[in-house]
Amino acid sequence: MAPQDSPASDAPPGSVNINSLSVPQLRALQTRLSSELEHLTSSHAKLRAAQSKFRDCVRSINEGVVGSEKRGTDGRDDILVPLTSSLYVKGKLADREKVLVDVGTGFYVEKVSLCPLYKG
Repeated sequence: MAPQDSPASDAPPGSVNINSLSVPQLRALQTRLSSELEHLTSSHAKLRAAQSKFRDCVRSINEGVVGSEKRGTDGRDDILVPLTSSLYVKGKLADREKVLVDVGTGFYVEKVSLCPLYKG
């Protein structure tokens, strides 16, 4: 029985003693770990971007639909409707309590009450 396989060992199951690996095995391990780190870094960046976009959407709804006293939009029905990320058209709200929210991939959800939206 190898030392790392002994039941008295403090190593968790499935662990490998890197001192016993050959140079090609160490290179393969390094490549795998680098790939996993790159994937995690990319996923984290995408998550942060999605979080930022969500905050921007919430702020837009709070300021555009609910209205803002300091911007003079409180109680007004005029709104800019985004057609693309850089093209907006003027519009009017039919009902401040019911708005359609794009949740991605072509799906829309009717948001009934705007009060419990994220404030961060």
